[in-house]
Amino acid sequence: MRRVIGIDVHRTFGEVVFWEDGRLRHAGRIDMTRTALEGFGKTLLASDEVVVEATANSMAVSRVLAPFVARVIIAKQRRGRQEWLFVRTEP
Repeated sequence: MRRVIGIDVHRTFGEVVFWEDGRLRHAGRIDMTRTALEGFGKTLLASDEVVVEATANSMAVSRVLAPFVARVIIAKQRRGRQEWLFVRTEP
Protein backbone atom coordinates (compact mmCIF):
# COMPACT_ATOMS: atom_id res chain seq x y z
CA MET A 1 0.00 0.00 0.00
CA ARG A 2 1.59 3.25 -1.17
CA ARG A 3 0.70 6.48 0.56
CA VAL A 4 1.72 9.95 -0.58
CA ILE A 5 1.14 13.08 1.47
CA GLY A 6 1.04 16.45 -0.25
CA ILE A 7 1.58 19.73 1.60
CA ASP A 8 0.70 23.11 0.11
CA VAL A 9 3.02 25.30 2.18
CA HIS A 10 2.03 28.81 3.26
CA ARG A 11 3.79 31.14 5.68
CA THR A 12 1.99 30.08 8.85
CA PHE A 13 0.15 26.89 7.86
CA GLY A 14 0.12 24.03 5.38
CA GLU A 15 -2.83 22.36 3.65
CA VAL A 16 -2.41 18.58 3.78
CA VAL A 17 -3.84 15.89 1.49
CA PHE A 18 -3.32 12.13 1.54
CA TRP A 19 -3.31 9.98 -1.60
CA GLU A 20 -3.96 6.39 -0.67
CA ASP A 21 -5.50 3.50 -2.60
CA GLY A 22 -6.14 5.81 -5.57
CA ARG A 23 -8.14 8.30 -3.50
CA LEU A 24 -7.39 11.82 -2.32
CA ARG A 25 -8.39 12.81 1.18
CA HIS A 26 -8.12 16.32 2.59
CA ALA A 27 -6.50 16.15 6.02
CA GLY A 28 -6.83 19.79 7.06
CA ARG A 29 -4.20 22.31 8.09
CA ILE A 30 -1.04 22.08 10.13
CA ASP A 31 0.89 24.96 11.64
CA MET A 32 4.27 25.71 10.11
CA THR A 33 6.10 25.50 13.42
CA ARG A 34 8.79 22.96 14.22
CA THR A 35 6.73 21.53 17.08
CA ALA A 36 3.60 21.11 14.93
CA LEU A 37 5.59 19.58 12.04
CA GLU A 38 7.34 17.12 14.35
CA GLY A 39 3.98 16.15 15.85
CA PHE A 40 2.58 15.64 12.35
CA GLY A 41 5.67 13.64 11.35
CA LYS A 42 5.13 11.25 14.25
CA THR A 43 1.69 10.38 12.84
CA LEU A 44 3.15 9.35 9.47
CA LEU A 45 4.36 5.89 8.44
CA ALA A 46 8.02 5.16 7.76
CA SER A 47 7.01 4.07 4.23
CA ASP A 48 5.18 7.33 3.42
CA GLU A 49 6.36 9.78 0.77
CA VAL A 50 5.79 13.49 1.34
CA VAL A 51 5.60 16.03 -1.49
CA VAL A 52 6.15 19.62 -0.41
CA GLU A 53 5.46 22.63 -2.62
CA ALA A 54 8.67 24.55 -3.38
CA THR A 55 8.43 27.78 -1.39
CA ALA A 56 10.71 29.74 0.93
CA ASN A 57 9.84 27.35 3.80
CA SER A 58 10.09 24.08 1.88
CA MET A 59 13.66 23.15 2.88
CA ALA A 60 12.91 23.70 6.56
CA VAL A 61 9.72 21.62 6.29
CA SER A 62 11.53 18.81 4.45
CA ARG A 63 14.33 18.68 7.04
CA VAL A 64 11.86 18.35 9.90
CA LEU A 65 9.75 15.64 8.19
CA ALA A 66 12.58 13.61 6.57
CA PRO A 67 13.41 11.48 9.68
CA PHE A 68 9.81 10.23 9.87
CA VAL A 69 9.19 9.10 6.25
CA ALA A 70 10.78 7.18 3.38
CA ARG A 71 11.44 10.37 1.41
CA VAL A 72 10.49 14.00 1.02
CA ILE A 73 10.16 15.49 -2.45
CA ILE A 74 10.17 19.23 -3.10
CA ALA A 75 8.18 20.05 -6.22
CA LYS A 76 7.38 23.19 -8.17
CA GLN A 77 4.43 23.56 -10.51
CA ARG A 78 5.25 24.95 -13.93
CA ARG A 79 3.59 28.28 -14.48
CA GLY A 80 0.20 27.86 -16.16
CA ARG A 81 0.54 24.10 -16.62
CA GLN A 82 -0.68 20.99 -14.89
CA GLU A 83 2.87 19.62 -14.76
CA TRP A 84 5.16 19.46 -11.75
CA LEU A 85 8.94 19.76 -11.71
CA PHE A 86 10.64 17.77 -8.99
CA VAL A 87 13.31 19.98 -7.52
CA ARG A 88 14.92 17.91 -4.77
CA THR A 89 14.50 14.62 -2.97
CA GLU A 90 15.68 13.96 0.57
CA PRO A 91 15.94 10.36 1.76
